[in-house]
Amino acid sequence: MLSALVIIGSGASATGRQVPAEAIVRTLAALVPAAIEGVVRDVVLAASESGPDLARIADHAGCDFVVAEADALMPAALARLKEQRVFVLRAGRIPERGFIGELADLMAYGPERCALLRDAPHSLLTRIAPGLSPASALVAPRARLASGGVDVRRLARRLPAPVVFKARMIGEL
Repeated sequence: MLSALVIIGSGASATGRQVPAEAIVRTLAALVPAAIEGVVRDVVLAASESGPDLARIADHAGCDFVVAEADALMPAALARLKEQRVFVLRAGRIPERGFIGELADLMAYGPERCALLRDAPHSLLTRIAPGLSPASALVAPRARLASGGVDVRRLARRLPAPVVFKARMIGEL
């Protein structure tokens, strides 16, 4: 099983804009089928700034909520996770259908295997070369994430030979 970590703010958003509450809800809702399938055990919502809606959303979703300064956010969030393998995704992004099967397959390959989910192609260049789409989610052992920040794209660059999922991340930030 995996623990899921949904990151809000402080490098999680490519544009630096505030992620709308409904986008966070859509991201959390996309994880429900993975929990039902037994792929995701627990979810932590992590933010660098608190807001009244965030605590309420986390409470209604049944997930833990962590608020900390940007440099302390990742260690605080990782401390709340139950599993050693972590599915990290940017708030406001939603995995396409099929990602649950790919997560389950990845888990069968061993605990050290890492993976990336990239954004869906959004321009002619990323349609021609999908590898240029930025990473929006990743799967990695907790130990590999402990020394990194909360920027999913930077974390993705540090992973050793990650598998790239066929499923993409969709959604507007």
